[in-house]
Amino acid sequence: MNYLNPAMLFGMAALAIPIIVHLLNRRRFRKVPWAAMRFLQVSLERNQRRMKVEDWILLLLRLAIVALLALALARPAADWLDSQSLGSKIASTVIIDSSGSMGRTDEGSEKTRYEIARSYGTEAIKTLPRGSAASIIFAANSIGSGITEPTHDLTRAEKFLEENNDAALTNRGSDLMPAVQAALNSLENRSAAQKELIIVTDGDANAWNQFEGITRMIEGAPEDVRCVIAMVGANPGENLAITRLSQNTPVTAVGQPVRLAIEVSNFGTNSFEDIPVSLSIDNKAIGEPVKIESLPPGESRTLTMFAQLPSPGLHQIAVSVESNDSFPADDQRVLVVRAIEKERALLVDGLPSRTPTDAETFFLENALVPVPPELRDSFFLGADRISVAGLEEIQPEKLAEYRAVFLANVQDFSSAVTTKLKSFIINGGGLIVFPGDNINASWYNDELHKKGGILPAEFGEIIPEANDDTKLNLQASGYDHPLVELWNDPGAGTLAEVNIRKAFSLLLAEGIEQSSDANSSARVVLRYNTGSPAVVESDLGLGKVYQFSTTADTEWNNLPVQPAFLPIVHRVFGSVLARRDAGLNVNVGDAFVHQGPADWKNKKAQIFKPDSGGIGEEISITGNGEGSLITFNKVQTSGVYELSIPDALPLTFAASSDPMESNPEALSDAQLQRLKGTADVIYATAGGQLSELIKRERSGTELWPLFLLAAGIIAIIELFLSQRFSQEK
Repeated sequence: MNYLNPAMLFGMAALAIPIIVHLLNRRRFRKVPWAAMRFLQVSLERNQRRMKVEDWILLLLRLAIVALLALALARPAADWLDSQSLGSKIASTVIIDSSGSMGRTDEGSEKTRYEIARSYGTEAIKTLPRGSAASIIFAANSIGSGITEPTHDLTRAEKFLEENNDAALTNRGSDLMPAVQAALNSLENRSAAQKELIIVTDGDANAWNQFEGITRMIEGAPEDVRCVIAMVGANPGENLAITRLSQNTPVTAVGQPVRLAIEVSNFGTNSFEDIPVSLSIDNKAIGEPVKIESLPPGESRTLTMFAQLPSPGLHQIAVSVESNDSFPADDQRVLVVRAIEKERALLVDGLPSRTPTDAETFFLENALVPVPPELRDSFFLGADRISVAGLEEIQPEKLAEYRAVFLANVQDFSSAVTTKLKSFIINGGGLIVFPGDNINASWYNDELHKKGGILPAEFGEIIPEANDDTKLNLQASGYDHPLVELWNDPGAGTLAEVNIRKAFSLLLAEGIEQSSDANSSARVVLRYNTGSPAVVESDLGLGKVYQFSTTADTEWNNLPVQPAFLPIVHRVFGSVLARRDAGLNVNVGDAFVHQGPADWKNKKAQIFKPDSGGIGEEISITGNGEGSLITFNKVQTSGVYELSIPDALPLTFAASSDPMESNPEALSDAQLQRLKGTADVIYATAGGQLSELIKRERSGTELWPLFLLAAGIIAIIELFLSQRFSQEK
């Protein structure tokens, strides 16, 4: 027997009270000599013996009442008695894995793993005795949702499971550790005859990617917490999945080919043959499917497809495979892409020349618009060249017509231009700075870096012209920034062929906390072979800033005459365009965060989920400095989400599921043995076995109702006897 409230056993000290009362109230007699009394001596002695017996009976009854009350308050529980009528109290938390892999239908089963898991949860709730408390957590890489605080309304808990159907099933990852931790913390604060943690999940290793942490938590749980793990999904069957979809075109323009990289993976045990991969734009099929001839088990294939977007604006590009496998949720992936009709850049020449080929911006202009003069008007990018004086005169509304401003060896400019440029960047523009012999480095450092918060780095000392011993080149490998990751492919060549004769050292502003300034988010894009930064970038509002350490012409380097210059310039410009649409493609489970213009502040938007059935959810748009911010934290399923914003064009974004959910890798035998040593583990496909296991092992009937009933009965007997004994003898 154990006690759920052992502190109340100190109430046994109250047993001294009836004894003290008994001793204080003993009948005392004063002896008075009287000759006639000797005739009554025998009768008095007989009455005294009877009265002592009556007092002892009352004392024992009172002691029993106090003891039984103390025991009832201590809530004793026994494992040798199983009685529903006595109100056995159990605190139970049921964790149901609602991650993407639970949507799989295993071979030989008509139900998904999630449907089986819900039936297990219903079983567990139905076996609870009256007066118990239950909580239900749908967990997928989070602390979970559902009835997170235990409720004594077990009927409500059952209905919650029955009515939730697929609403709680997500495409999130499977990490169970946050939910297990939250459940154990909740149970620790509950008082019950027994506590149960029931985890219903599939056998995928992804759910246990923090295996050691989870098992240690279960092992370290209090002795009165019993853990049951019900595994569903014994036979995963075949599964073909699209595990990646990305577009590799720097600038996405109307009518121009968009290069798509698609990865298809076989997570089954058999080969797939003649796999058709289909492409659609805005839910309209494009061209004929591309076929993968053969895909052996455990392997992946990456293929390239091209699409042309028909009009400017946001478009949905979807890629799908046809497969009758066990997990259709990963047969399609969607990407939201914005197409432009034409965007222009403003090139500011720091040293204008009468000869176009000698201009500081000559190579930039030809890289941005690499077509003959007669085709420039029809090209999707345009470039206008001005002097510093022209930059001083340009009006903000005219500047807003450009998407990026390139400064090529510009000495300096007025504070009014600095203000215009900062506002231009915050509202979605880009600034790309190339130095040269003409720039005033100290002015850039003071006005654009320290005061203006525009440049991500300071210009340091000029690295002198290299000799054979200190040859300066761009890094040859290990490109980890999207701007230069193209050159990780050996077929694309190498940037190490670029020779740098002269460059500024770029000094990052480490340790400076200025959350609204560009220099607080500085990132190195590209380095030299010495390890020093060659290109640095940062975000500022809705815009982006790039800072190069060498010139845009051939004065200090040979980059402008290398094949790599054109893709670098286009990727820089493309990243500026993409900045305003940052976050339109997210992973399931991540928050959708999008910065918008100032006129969106305090508006109410409607968001329509992929599975909403046309029912929108209202969200508030908050302020964010000079702009606005949309935040949506309920990205639970993959697909396209649509936002309706008053007086604005509709906004869409796509959510992609975790590719690891497509991989049915199971826990190892060693891991399973470890789990069986810490919890009760069962395998089944549906119904019956979980309830039998729980009933077989469940114990701990509370006995306080019996003690309370006995105390009441004895109190009635004591009251009756005390009245009877107090009558005149």
